[in-house]
Amino acid sequence: MIDTKRLRDIPFFADFNDAELDVVAGIATKKDFNTGDTVFKDGEEGHSLYVIATGEVKVCKTAPGGELFTLTILKGGDIFGEMSFLDGRAHSATMVAISHLETYVIEKPDFDGIIDTNPRVTYKLMSNIVFTIHAIVRGMNSRYMEMINYMWGRKRSG
Repeated sequence: MIDTKRLRDIPFFADFNDAELDVVAGIATKKDFNTGDTVFKDGEEGHSLYVIATGEVKVCKTAPGGELFTLTILKGGDIFGEMSFLDGRAHSATMVAISHLETYVIEKPDFDGIIDTNPRVTYKLMSNIVFTIHAIVRGMNSRYMEMINYMWGRKRSG
């Protein structure tokens, strides 16, 4: 079982009380990756939510020439794998550790197993996943509008 004190230090679990952290510790497993390890690849099946305790991972897509293009870098407190965890579809990106990476992993079947017995924990996990996705979408919208404004400005002045 995972030490709840380690979970307490991770921002993703900041709003969990001790009893709720005990539930999470009962369904999560610790998984480490070395620098350069691929956690999973774009197109692979997945059903795991990864919460980064320490380290960094890069989110990559494969460019037409076959090389990996880094979209962003995630660090301690961030999550990944949440989309496949939620919808059961294949991963939409490749994740590569860029430093020693320590994660806590929650498998979908284990999460499903606590829905009836621990609805408050289920709610908090889902809320935190939704807030994370919401922040990503807001950031993408902001960058999209910057790009549109840049392109619009070029057309008008040219």
